[in-house]
Amino acid sequence: MKTSIHTSRRSDRRDRLLRSAAAMFARWGYDKTSIEDIARDAAVSKGGVYLAFRSKEALFKAVIYRELGRYTQDWLSRFENDPGGWSFARMFQHSLAAIDANPFMKALVTRDQRIYGTFLQHDPDLIAMTVSLRTELFEQLQRAGAMRDDIPAPVLAYLVSSMGYGLIMGSEVFPERSKQPFEETLRATGLLLDRGLGPTQGHNEEAARKLIISMVDKIRAGLAAGGTGSKDE
Repeated sequence: MKTSIHTSRRSDRRDRLLRSAAAMFARWGYDKTSIEDIARDAAVSKGGVYLAFRSKEALFKAVIYRELGRYTQDWLSRFENDPGGWSFARMFQHSLAAIDANPFMKALVTRDQRIYGTFLQHDPDLIAMTVSLRTELFEQLQRAGAMRDDIPAPVLAYLVSSMGYGLIMGSEVFPERSKQPFEETLRATGLLLDRGLGPTQGHNEEAARKLIISMVDKIRAGLAAGGTGSKDE
């Protein structure tokens, strides 16, 4: 019983720290937020923070993994609740819409220095991970005959990731008079992807849909298992 209570308290402390850290990092950024700030906001001693996480960097990385998990859940919910058939257009639109709705994810793909500061210089693998996950998904779709296979999956993953980056960054780069509605640009990009990424022969949309949902569940499990930065690892 004592062990169970101790585990519960430790889990509660960790959750409070992650919530407070997410709010503080989003407001002040990685470089300007201190462990003392987070401890004070979470009503935890500074020593308590280091009992849960090895360093500020480890805590920040845990926050990012938490937000990646939240983004993935949002993306999956949008995808599953879409009454239409599967298509690259819908897959891409839901992915970008979920990113745009999550400040941490949007900052990650745009490498927002205000939030991420010098962190990405220390952990460049984080960006590479998102491309790697998309590569794995595309490889699965190619094997299932749901995606063109005359272009290597890593190349397609890089191209699609770059397109997503460009769409999100567009709001920061283009003058106001040149901007287009985000939803409309998502729809147009999705239509281009449908034409450019679909296989030359017909494919089973329902099989592709199930494959994507299964793959996203695998990604969610991997995010939940990794990147905690806790002292127990």
